[in-house]
Amino acid sequence: MTEKLRRALVPGKGLVDLDFVDGRVAGVAPADRQGAGGFDAGGRVVLPAFVDAHVHLDKAFLLGEAGAVTADLADAIATVARMRGTVPAATVAAGARRAVDALIAAGTTAARAHVEIDPAIGLRMVELHRDLAEHAGERLRLQLSAFPQRGLELPGMPQLLDAALAEGLDVVGGCPYVDRDPAAHLDLVFSLAERYGRPVDLHLDFTDDPAASLLGLVVERTLAHGMAGRVTIGHVTTLAAMAPDAQARAFDQLAGAGIALVVLPATDLYLTGHGEPGTRSLAPIDRAALAGVTVAIANNNLHNPFSPYGNGSLLQAAWLAGITRRLVTAADRAALLASITSGPAEILGLAPHGPDLGADAHLAIVDSTDPDGAILQAPTVLASLRAGRLTHRLTGL
Repeated sequence: MTEKLRRALVPGKGLVDLDFVDGRVAGVAPADRQGAGGFDAGGRVVLPAFVDAHVHLDKAFLLGEAGAVTADLADAIATVARMRGTVPAATVAAGARRAVDALIAAGTTAARAHVEIDPAIGLRMVELHRDLAEHAGERLRLQLSAFPQRGLELPGMPQLLDAALAEGLDVVGGCPYVDRDPAAHLDLVFSLAERYGRPVDLHLDFTDDPAASLLGLVVERTLAHGMAGRVTIGHVTTLAAMAPDAQARAFDQLAGAGIALVVLPATDLYLTGHGEPGTRSLAPIDRAALAGVTVAIANNNLHNPFSPYGNGSLLQAAWLAGITRRLVTAADRAALLASITSGPAEILGLAPHGPDLGADAHLAIVDSTDPDGAILQAPTVLASLRAGRLTHRLTGL
């Protein structure tokens, strides 16, 4: 256990020494430049560790197995479904482990992973993720969401989703836009959430057509089931295509129902915006936050048919969102940092963390001596700590 982090450049605090007790920050004091012991951050910027609220480990690093460039969302879903019958389990497991290691190397210490449930593979991915949790150990806390990628209308899917929750998965996932009856899909998801006492996490509105939005159905069920603060929606690119007044109403509804919003820049920008001119949709995370919605930016997919790009870096994901939304002010940068730290931690139900007194000592040390540069430059993560314990370190620090 690391007892002290020396010469940490903490935005808003300057150069400080951090003392840890029982995995929490027990002391914050001006840096003793002659001090010894502990771990020396070398005057680099130290941030709260990153939290990924939406990632697919069981599809990671499979682009080379796909055989073709993905055309759109439907094609990506169909391509991965075909691959489930041809790609060896060892290859899938190797890609998933590589993804876990990439997240850790990029300063992430907690993540919500969507575990694919499907008649073609049964609950095999549940076992895979248990192995991943063992591989991650104390370096990365995994929260698992049972995810019906191809919907709930396939034979046996309601029973499989129920079985996954009975196995102890933490979250009820949903993907209502792939079913002919999205309302029935949502009814089953929310009924299972109520029965098992689990939160809900939905892939939603992944289109450029605002007329196809299912937001109203989700808000209705969230309020009817008393689940305010326990529902998360991801993608929601329809928000970018809505007229300003409709968009404002949608944000008010989300805030009022306590529904959190997660945007996935690499995937959302890659798979949307077809036609001429393409919209290149990304839900306006900045406007959502101003309306009182809890927001997060996440990786989603790494190097597969849904997103050929991506290396596990949430700093890079926030950087991309900042470019897309033209978020450059000090307030904008603070909001982007919150969207990969405190925002997703709230979504996952985690305690506050970072370099503040009393917080859990989950920290990322980045290769910068500019407190304002973390989002604008997306620097390399040199080292990270979870509960005061060093979990990743690049040679040279």
